[in-house]
Amino acid sequence: MYRSLLLACVVVLGLFLSGCSVLRISTAEGDSKPVAVGIDDGSEAETSQESETPAIPSGMSQVTPDLGPECPIKVQLAMDRRWNDDLAYDSYQLYSRDNGAIITVNCYEAGDDTAQSVVASTQKQTFGESGSSILEEKTGTVSGGEYWTVHGLLAGEEVRAIDKTDSVLFGAVAGIADNGRLYKVSVEMVTIASDETTADLFAQMLPTVSFADQLLETPAFS
Repeated sequence: MYRSLLLACVVVLGLFLSGCSVLRISTAEGDSKPVAVGIDDGSEAETSQESETPAIPSGMSQVTPDLGPECPIKVQLAMDRRWNDDLAYDSYQLYSRDNGAIITVNCYEAGDDTAQSVVASTQKQTFGESGSSILEEKTGTVSGGEYWTVHGLLAGEEVRAIDKTDSVLFGAVAGIADNGRLYKVSVEMVTIASDETTADLFAQMLPTVSFADQLLETPAFS
């Protein structure tokens, strides 16, 4: 029941953030693909951006979440096949594991004036409760915008915390302009604070996140 309640809460949060009303539920049957993430088998001939190609950890594959036609920003990250692609709709993708850990990917037009304000507002909102803290972080620029990568502790009261329990978050957020419009793009990986195995996995995955084919500098995770 706990996992069902968690997914229901994530759905409501995702709808609020993206403003979308049409769900695209991803299943393993019918017209949907077994894993609706566009696994990159490395067969593409284009190799001109070698410096922008992340080192994929052993046992993982680079995936491209399907964020629908409203998101012009390509998002990629590496993950293994043990993640369930539970839910997808335009601008949003949720992955989960049976232990309660989740990965959310968002991309939607931002109401902020600048890329810097997208990052600043996210920094303020993500760790807003007493007991939450940023452990390590990096900021930088990408073509068309600015990004923030972070490793932090979420108090149980935070909306992103798992089952109202102290949790750890590994995340990447950017404000990126495309064709005159500003978009907020994010990848957030969250698990309970005592789940060191998944936290170590997230530390390997975060450096593989790219927005619009651009890798992001991440903390050293000391």
